[in-house]
Amino acid sequence: MRRRPVPPLRSAALALLSMLALTLAACGGADRSAALVPKAGEPVVAVMDFSRPLPLDPLPPGWQHRKFWTRRPMDISFAEKDGVPAIRLATRGSASMLFRHVDVPLADYPELAWRWYVERPIESPIDERTHDGDDHPARLFLTFAGPGDQRKSLEIIWGNKVLHAGDTKVINGFPHYVANGGNENVGRWHAEHVDLRDLTRRFWPDQSFDRLIDVALFCDSDETHTASVAYFADVKLERAP
Repeated sequence: MRRRPVPPLRSAALALLSMLALTLAACGGADRSAALVPKAGEPVVAVMDFSRPLPLDPLPPGWQHRKFWTRRPMDISFAEKDGVPAIRLATRGSASMLFRHVDVPLADYPELAWRWYVERPIESPIDERTHDGDDHPARLFLTFAGPGDQRKSLEIIWGNKVLHAGDTKVINGFPHYVANGGNENVGRWHAEHVDLRDLTRRFWPDQSFDRLIDVALFCDSDETHTASVAYFADVKLERAP
């Protein structure tokens, strides 16, 4: 039997429903009672320090591995990569998020710093600026809080072939900032530094946010049905210079 093509409106509706399912799965069930809070006067808040591997099953209080209803999770392990103790995140048509719940005032610790190493990038002909091509070998998912229970999230991502450092994209209203990327940067460690106040003002100029409440490592290749391998180390928050 000849299959009828899916009408464009129906196809778009299906994509939105899929995204809604992912969003609902990612937002539910968080226990914030053990959120990381800075100690008085400390210059740096170590959000994710992998110098010693953490237990994965179960995770320590304040951590969460969020899995999606319709996706297999990424593989999580620990390794020393080029002399750096790190967490290794691998995907094969899969996706999930490793969260650390925090409660950190941006006025005191506005600078996010981390190191990442992409070993296997996303290799796909699909445009990464579209929903169907929205896969990246390494992402940082961040959630901010403001007055009146405001909540907004964004991602800092590793670009594939089209997006480069400093670029942005918005998928279904969700903002992404590209901190690094490109196959020419694969295969070595990169140290990154981002002012979170600048990011929130860039995407939401009419709103104010005073706290960072979630940091997650997020790797996915589920839309493009490809594979990826990335490492993260030394995710931390610092005082302004």
